[in-house]
Amino acid sequence: MILLYTFFIIPTLTSQTNIHFQFREDHSFKIAQFTDLHWNNKSTNCSKTIETIQQVLISEKPDIAIITGDIVTAKPAKDGLLAIAKIFNDLKTPWAITLGNHDAEPEISRMEIFELLKTSPYFVGSKGPVMYGCGNYTIPIRASNKKSTAAVIYCMDSNDYPKDKKVAHYDWIHFDQIDWYRKTSDKYTSANNKSPIPSVMFFHIPIIEFNNIIGKETTIGIKKENVASSEINSGIFASIVEKKDIMGIFVGHDHNDDFIGIYLNICMAFGQVTGADAYGELERGSRIIELHEGKFSFDSWIRTNASTNFKYNYPSGKSI
Repeated sequence: MILLYTFFIIPTLTSQTNIHFQFREDHSFKIAQFTDLHWNNKSTNCSKTIETIQQVLISEKPDIAIITGDIVTAKPAKDGLLAIAKIFNDLKTPWAITLGNHDAEPEISRMEIFELLKTSPYFVGSKGPVMYGCGNYTIPIRASNKKSTAAVIYCMDSNDYPKDKKVAHYDWIHFDQIDWYRKTSDKYTSANNKSPIPSVMFFHIPIIEFNNIIGKETTIGIKKENVASSEINSGIFASIVEKKDIMGIFVGHDHNDDFIGIYLNICMAFGQVTGADAYGELERGSRIIELHEGKFSFDSWIRTNASTNFKYNYPSGKSI
């Protein structure tokens, strides 16, 4: 459910928008994760990507859509971003983004992406406070009775490439970003009578701990390529385990993976590749996450143009 009003619960933590969110009357809140559009505004495949996104939005009717990086990867980037914004504007669907390793390549900076998109009426993302990367922010979801924050969406920048190429191929979530997450988590917990608020986190590049769910009985979905994480483990997962608020981590980046599983009580999942111009064998689509109000619980599934697959429950780790 979407709300329009003029105040934030914790003003310094949220995205810069007049659109706010709350759980539906049936105590559900639905997120559609799109990822790796690899949009090229000059490509004839754009219509296929548009159709994929539209079909998901129409069939699933999510409360919010989140694109987890590698959004526009060819010039002119601004035209591509505005074309994508139009998809969500036309269907009046609020949307947010995290940035991928390719987003700043077509002659546009990470900061400029957010500056451009904030003019879009249904864009609810934010460049966030000053720290490493761009686009570290939260989106709070109010309870169905509107009295309190019942869940939190964390969007983080997993960055692109390290300055020293000898250290690792891909960058990582840096210490000041982790410190921001820890402090933000503490503020939400403190405001909730010192109880962690059920939360989910989105970023682009998977962390190395994704390897720990491969082959487990509680893991389902498709794995057709190795986890392309950074070789550096910067500690974000350890902080997530310690803070006890994040139920699930949702990423993109690996176009031939859409598996989901649980490690140390944290769900980790790949989104479904969305873009028709992206590499990969998987059918284009979206990962859906449906949160349950007042519970550390959600259901998730893959939605494509043709079908719904791999329905999964957290925390049971069972197919549903």
